[in-house]
Amino acid sequence: MAILPTNTMASNLDRTQPIGNSNYGNGFSFKSFDDSSINNYQRQVVTAPLWSGGQASLRNIYTSSAQSSNEKRYYYDVYNSQSNSQGSAIQFSVAYGDLYGSGSSTGSTGTNVYDYPTKAIYSQYRQLLLEPNVPLFTFENGETSEYVYVINVNRSRYKDKIDTNTWQLSLAELNTTGAVSSSNKLVTLIDDATASTTELATQGGRVFNIRSGSLINGIYTADTTPWGLFYPDNGIIVLNGKALDASASFTTLRSPATASGDNGALKLFTAISGAMTISSTTGSFTAKTSEMYASTYYFARLNNNEFNYTSNPSFYSGSTNIVKWAGMYDNPRTYVTSIGLYNDNFDLLAVAKLNQPIAKTFDKEVSIKIKLDF
Repeated sequence: MAILPTNTMASNLDRTQPIGNSNYGNGFSFKSFDDSSINNYQRQVVTAPLWSGGQASLRNIYTSSAQSSNEKRYYYDVYNSQSNSQGSAIQFSVAYGDLYGSGSSTGSTGTNVYDYPTKAIYSQYRQLLLEPNVPLFTFENGETSEYVYVINVNRSRYKDKIDTNTWQLSLAELNTTGAVSSSNKLVTLIDDATASTTELATQGGRVFNIRSGSLINGIYTADTTPWGLFYPDNGIIVLNGKALDASASFTTLRSPATASGDNGALKLFTAISGAMTISSTTGSFTAKTSEMYASTYYFARLNNNEFNYTSNPSFYSGSTNIVKWAGMYDNPRTYVTSIGLYNDNFDLLAVAKLNQPIAKTFDKEVSIKIKLDF
């Protein structure tokens, strides 16, 4: 790796030695970094709110009429505002999966006949998250379920991962028609990452159980319902369909696939948005994300006899390369405004800009710290 300072009088070379017999010092076009000038072992975790606009909590969510009806047979994209509004963006998607394809909307004619969207969803997340040859999602206490509800956070939202012990999701109890129940009952869920023994390693990375509780009060230990599984490295929440039926009145239709289907994904959206309507605080969807930055520091050291001249034509007079100003022969002054970083083939890789120009003369040395984040 080499450096090349640029200044107000040059963008390529440090200097061209003017005509004359004076000793103008050593000049460099490029200067290599030695080992003492590079520190590449810095790591930093940056935590931020999960949702668009730096929001830690979603208090209103929307679907989009622009999403095709065929896509909605598989999943619904969920937005932070109406999809045609400025600043609207997909925050997460909701889906319903069934091992056998129950509850699917198969269509009655054409290419959609018997394609079983819910079976495809279950198979997709099983392959993504479970070990090979494991057919079912297994929840806390060993309970398995052939049908699940899934929240998949948009990839651009969660960076490296969703932080454990920072998210809270509330679901409203539904009635038999799939609408929000008049009981205004809420189920509030968190992960159990505070208990170190609960972390499991699977094909989907780390996985934690989902428990009833809140960020403020922690796990509600009296409720042992196996609500689901949380995969922070994939930004996925898998909810146990059996638990939602028993404790949130989802009344999942486990009948064979039909032309209309049960629209399980819409049920999940209704439960989440209904909770937000009931309470904008405890009913909100709160979460944080974190990202690991690997930083390398380069220390560009410009010694007193380096980079004091320029090849910029404005520095010289005519074709004879005579310095225009006599004072610049023995007491040149240039101004460093940026540093170019090059590889061994002298290909420019990055440019570091200074906040303000730094004067460089024979009686002054400059050290500039450059930080690259990956």
